[in-house]
Amino acid sequence: MPEKETKGERTRRRILEAARQEFGRQGYERATIRGIAAAAECDKSSVIKYFGTKQQLFREAVDWQASFDAAELRVDDRQGEEYLRAMLADFAGPRNDPMFALLRSAMTNEEAAQLLREKTTTGAVDPLAEAMEGPDARLRAALLSAVMFGIAVQREMLRMPYLADADLEDVLRLSGPMLRRLLEPRPAQDPDATP
Repeated sequence: MPEKETKGERTRRRILEAARQEFGRQGYERATIRGIAAAAECDKSSVIKYFGTKQQLFREAVDWQASFDAAELRVDDRQGEEYLRAMLADFAGPRNDPMFALLRSAMTNEEAAQLLREKTTTGAVDPLAEAMEGPDARLRAALLSAVMFGIAVQREMLRMPYLADADLEDVLRLSGPMLRRLLEPRPAQDPDATP
């Protein structure tokens, strides 16, 4: 039988959910401890008690893991589409999602941008590069990540026309060849060879 959540655990959870929503809506710079406390229906002292500073609250609120397990990575014909599907599912979630809050905040705050770089590199790009074969694995993994982030941000955060309204299967069908191209090992090009 699961343990019952204590009052302190409930308050802490509400603060984290409110923080994700506020950071996702306003970014790091404009979100305030007072506003987060109001959204969590608690007082400012509770936020400070459980998290200390706005910076510490932010770091915990935006903690996330990649949608795939590095130990299970395989690079095959459908893998690029599956990575993109998982990323789009993460972004399509509630607006109190850690990734949404981190990405929104990274646009205006260097600490958030650095945290996003670290998490993306260690949680997604590095494990993917290690599973890839052929030259330029790290660059190809970084490009794959950049393409997928671009699609996810424009589709789910910015709600860009055409892309936001497109059927997910159409997005995957049309982006799949490009993603597969980045995943496939390619021999190094001889600079003297003619194309």
